[in-house]
Amino acid sequence: MIDQLGDAVPGGPVRRVVPLAPDVTELAFAAGAGSLVAAVPLAADYPTEIARLPRVAPNDAEAIVALRPDVVLATTAGNDPRVVQRLRQLGTRVCSMDVTSFARLVEACRLAGDVLGYPAQGERLAREVDARSARATERARALPRRAAMYVVWWEPLIVAAPGTFHDDMLHRAGLSNLAPASVGRYPRVNPELLLDPRLEVAVVPDERDLREGLARTTASAAGSRLVSGAVRVIWLPADLANRPGPRLPAALEALVAAREARP
Repeated sequence: MIDQLGDAVPGGPVRRVVPLAPDVTELAFAAGAGSLVAAVPLAADYPTEIARLPRVAPNDAEAIVALRPDVVLATTAGNDPRVVQRLRQLGTRVCSMDVTSFARLVEACRLAGDVLGYPAQGERLAREVDARSARATERARALPRRAAMYVVWWEPLIVAAPGTFHDDMLHRAGLSNLAPASVGRYPRVNPELLLDPRLEVAVVPDERDLREGLARTTASAAGSRLVSGAVRVIWLPADLANRPGPRLPAALEALVAAREARP
């Protein structure tokens, strides 16, 4: 099999799985392979079944290998590619997910099912994710299109650029992304972007640090349009919106519902 970075994943039986990030942890469980998970990364907090499992630092290749995994699940949404390469050098099978859109998430669901030995469950999960995403996208077609950006961080201002799953979420919710293209997936941009008269909506993951960052930003000159209400801030559940895993459609549904309540 070939993972989402184009690397070959050798075949063989899978009895022990180690995911290296919260999104692929959720993916392993949702694809039916929860009983195979031998350890989870430090930041994982879902599903509740992980409470019984040991933790492993995702950057500690030797500790990961010591768990004797048959397959390691990695992701471009947070894992260090040098660690992934080191694991391969140590003879560990690695399957990397690169979810840059909802369509790629559907592919990742099928890939996880195939790699972990649960193809039927992976297919079922893929269809569920696809159907939920399609329904939310269809609902958004009735909404007026607005210019927006997805804020990853306020200070410095970091946004989601075109070519990311956050960008796809904005478009599916009837929002046009004002973030610059061809500058990386999550570029640091000039805070004067907040003063762009076209900007109407800022979508932000709901975390304490980001709420505190917004308060400081509104006290600055760059935040004047936020203060005046010219730019609406929509807060999304952070654990749904920031993880390109099987619960991502719920973030899209929440965004569409927020827009329906106030188009």
